[in-house]
Amino acid sequence: MKVLVAYSSITGNTEKIGKSIAEAIPNNECVKLPTDKKAEDYDLVFCGFWCDKGVPDNDWKQFYESTGSVPVAVFGTLGGDPHNEGGMRFLQKVKNEIHKPSLLDLRLWQGKVDPKIVEIMTRMSGKPMTEERRLRLEEANKHPDSKDLREAAQWAFEIFKSRQA
Repeated sequence: MKVLVAYSSITGNTEKIGKSIAEAIPNNECVKLPTDKKAEDYDLVFCGFWCDKGVPDNDWKQFYESTGSVPVAVFGTLGGDPHNEGGMRFLQKVKNEIHKPSLLDLRLWQGKVDPKIVEIMTRMSGKPMTEERRLRLEEANKHPDSKDLREAAQWAFEIFKSRQA
């Protein structure tokens, strides 16, 4: 089985998750988006995005749209906690937007937020940096951690294994 792991990454969060997935899957190619690789040349695609202003980034969107009927598992990273209420809302929003029969699964992991983005968001919103917000950003800066990377590898391997059955 030929597997492609393709990811878009700015801060390195999605790249770390993508590379962890690639290490868990035999016979794969791992590439950063955009790429000239074509999804139809593979039996399974793992496709990763980073959250850009509340939506998956454009490089990822273009590639995902090109996957057609190739089985695809989607992973993403965001600054927020994917397990809290806001993270669950984002997960559901993305699921609704990208749903197609070839979508096998979607998982999210937390990642650090680019300090330049934090500064821009603070200026644009006019909201001061609160202690609560600072603590949330500090927690995000710890991710993806080794536990996240192990979870991503295990998640991907289970999908890979199920496709071989």
